Amino acid sequence: MRGNNKYLEKVTEETDVYRRHLLYEEKLTPTQQLVFDKVNVARGWLKNGYSDSQVLDLLRKDPATGLQERRAREVLAIAYDLYADIRLTRNPDGIKLLYAEIFREAAWLAYEEAKTAFDEKDRKGGSELMKTYRALMAEAAELDGAYVEKTKDLSQKKKSSTVTIKRKSKIVNGQIQDEITQEAKVTVEK
Repeated sequence: MRGNNKYLEKVTEETDVYRRHLLYEEKLTPTQQLVFDKVNVARGWLKNGYSDSQVLDLLRKDPATGLQERRAREVLAIAYDLYADIRLTRNPDGIKLLYAEIFREAAWLAYEEAKTAFDEKDRKGGSELMKTYRALMAEAAELDGAYVEKTKDLSQKKKSSTVTIKRKSKIVNGQIQDEITQEAKVTVEK
C-alpha cells in the first residue's frame, strides 16, 4: 500500500510541474517538455473523441509516443488532471463544452479560408465561408449557453445565519481571566 502512495505522490508532483508551466510559464527541462508534448497529444486524441482505452493503445503504439503501459496510464491521468474541459466530458455539460470547442475550431478554419478567398478576389466563395463561420460560431455559442437566460432561483439562496461571540473578562487576584462563549443562531425560512 505504501508503494502506491509514493507512486501517486510522484504523479501528483509531476502534474504540479506541468500545471505551473501552463499557469505561470515556468520552464520545463527537455525531458519534462517531451512528456508534456505527449500529454498534449493524448489530450488531442481525447478531444477528437477517442475513448480512454483507444488513447492508451495509441500512446503505446504510436511512434511519436511509444510509451509502456504504466507510463501511458500516467500520461492519460496527467492529461485528465491538467485540462479541466476534458474532465468535464464525464457529464453532459462537459460534452457540450467539448463540442462547442470543436465548433469554434471549425469556425476559425472557415474564417481563415474566407480571408484567403477574399484575398484571391473570390467574393462568392468568401461570402459562403463567412456564412459557415457565423453558423458554426452561433452553434458554439448556443452550446456554451450564451443564449440561455438564467433566472435566479431565490429559494436556492443560502439561508442567513447569525453567529454571536460573547467575551467576559474578570480580574481575579490581579490576573485577567477571559470567558468566551459562542452562540450560533441559524434562521431557516420555508
